[in-house]
Amino acid sequence: MSETVIRYVFTLKARKRSKPNYKYTGILRTHRFYIEYYGLLSEEEPAKVVMRGYGKEPRIVFPIRFTETIMDFAKDVGGEVIEVRKVKPPKTKVYYEKPIVTLPNEIAFRRHLLFSLTASTYRKPSKLSILRNLILDLNVNFLNILTTIALERYSVLKREANPAWHWYMMRVGRAVKTLYKLD
Repeated sequence: MSETVIRYVFTLKARKRSKPNYKYTGILRTHRFYIEYYGLLSEEEPAKVVMRGYGKEPRIVFPIRFTETIMDFAKDVGGEVIEVRKVKPPKTKVYYEKPIVTLPNEIAFRRHLLFSLTASTYRKPSKLSILRNLILDLNVNFLNILTTIALERYSVLKREANPAWHWYMMRVGRAVKTLYKLD
């Protein structure tokens, strides 16, 4: 019997920075947010898999910026926040909210993935509304090609334990910016 992915889920996770960034306050000073995308079967409970793992590896993980905008875009593609938990990273006194969001189908997953990859390459949020409209109107076949490249790069670079893995994977987002002259 072939197991097929029924649900797509993503969450945000804080990981410790190598050194503090003093231009930020709170958790962003010592931690950086990463987005994790999971593909689950119909019988798997998203909150349990995402919070405890249960041997399930994320399909793709990368550093992000503009978490509020990324959460808003999830609603644009039909995503639903099923749970928000307060999480305290080890050796800190600060909590952060960890949302668990389900996406309705594979197209919504791929649109959100490409938006997150591209949005994370920006330094300022001024052009994110243009990017939002572009990704929502993007041809599904082209969307599939771009996200497949990112997913394959992630799986290859993860196996190689390349220290610059995220930089190579984020090239897909930079390519979208260059292709549509969003830079």
